[in-house]
Amino acid sequence: MPKLLVITYIPSPYQVELFNAIAESNRFNLQVAYLYARCDVAIAKLWQQSNLQHSYLILNDCPQIYQQLEQDIDSSDLVIFNYYRHPRIGKLIDRCINLKKPWCFWGERPGFKHSGLLGRLYRRGKLAQLHQSSVAIWGVGTWGVEQYRREFGNYRPYFNLPYFSDLSRFRPSTSVMNNSSDKQRVFLYSGALIKRKGVDILASAFCRLAEQFKHVRLYLVGEGDLRSNLTQKLAKYPQQVQFFGFQPWDKLPQYYQKADILCVPSRYDGWGLVVPEGLAAGLPVISTNRTGAAIDLIENGGNGWVIPSNDRESLYQAMYQAVALSTQELVDYSQSASDRALEHSLAHGVHRFEQAATETIEQFASAHSPYESSSRYSLP
Repeated sequence: MPKLLVITYIPSPYQVELFNAIAESNRFNLQVAYLYARCDVAIAKLWQQSNLQHSYLILNDCPQIYQQLEQDIDSSDLVIFNYYRHPRIGKLIDRCINLKKPWCFWGERPGFKHSGLLGRLYRRGKLAQLHQSSVAIWGVGTWGVEQYRREFGNYRPYFNLPYFSDLSRFRPSTSVMNNSSDKQRVFLYSGALIKRKGVDILASAFCRLAEQFKHVRLYLVGEGDLRSNLTQKLAKYPQQVQFFGFQPWDKLPQYYQKADILCVPSRYDGWGLVVPEGLAAGLPVISTNRTGAAIDLIENGGNGWVIPSNDRESLYQAMYQAVALSTQELVDYSQSASDRALEHSLAHGVHRFEQAATETIEQFASAHSPYESSSRYSLP
């Protein structure tokens, strides 16, 4: 079997699920090198230990383990870089180049942490080898691919490879889907309580809604530095708002099953796995045009609403429309949501990963063949 080596940041539960499934498919010999066992981001510290069922290394800046990683690069048929800010990444890419080893880059849409001209210059420095090559880029979602094309040009292959996880645990039973009621209309937020996620905008929109409709509810699952601010802002509606705090990854489905509508009002989210989770749970999703998964998976008027980011009025209007849905309309939206999620299963993710890897290896070989007149090419 061809040997694939993925170099990524930490073993998040979502990535681990996909890598476990790829390893289980037995089409590739998969090895994953995690730069760190965990990171300093508050929400990541709360994740439970992932069940790694694939071959892996955890580097943690250990020189001996980096030596093992270099040997793994030497024996791999394709090296996939899923992170670029670590100081050792450039040297590892150089090793691939010197060995004429097939490699590619896989990442979310660039430009959140380092935006504008300075951001592009920063990435040009960090990803200089990528700019100077014609190797493949795997963008996370359509939004990611489009931005990479703008920054890195058309003269290379691009693949749309978003994140996938096991959505089957979110799927509601038929009885749950058909139990929608006009007695309450429950909005769910699941994620970090931070500004980037737009939860402050959600609180403002819900306050307006709660003044008009006594049967609306807001459930907030997660923790973050906006918790105290949100508590104060929503204190006027104690019977309509519930904070559930951080919940373990395997407990999330039960909170989705309590809700009617999922709100994902992110100011910026490169992908946003919460969107396909909500769809799989049969929840119409309200999200923004700066959330990668919303762009790819939500159809306005069908399974949810895509609104401008950082726009309180648009969020309020979408929530108002959700409240105004009849029971049957909500059931129809719910069914459309579930149907769309079926096209984003873990099995689809494994297939798309394997297809991208196979074509990347073939195209690298073609581009670096001595009979190839040019190493530059463009794919639609």
